[in-house]
Amino acid sequence: MIILNTSFHVHVSLDDEFQKWVRDIYIPSALSSGLLYSPRFASIMIEVQDECRSYAVSLEAENVEDAAAWYDSLGADLRVGLQKRFGDAVVFFTTYMEELYI
Repeated sequence: MIILNTSFHVHVSLDDEFQKWVRDIYIPSALSSGLLYSPRFASIMIEVQDECRSYAVSLEAENVEDAAAWYDSLGADLRVGLQKRFGDAVVFFTTYMEELYI
């Protein structure tokens, strides 16, 4: 299983609007693709920068090909929309992770 994790750093002035965007647009769009499932939306507990809040959105995919297919198509559209809506007040990076079993 692959975990597609995106960390976001959001200026406090846009915090409520950003959280609404994640819940109403980002996660539903990701799930509608049929490629990703099991969403998690979490607050990152450490302060990365003054006047910013940090979040992580994690979704699961069966394999790296499905994760990459979403990231390169629908994910790209969401990133463009995010930049248009929030500009430099939201920065982010995405990490592909493989779950390891104990």
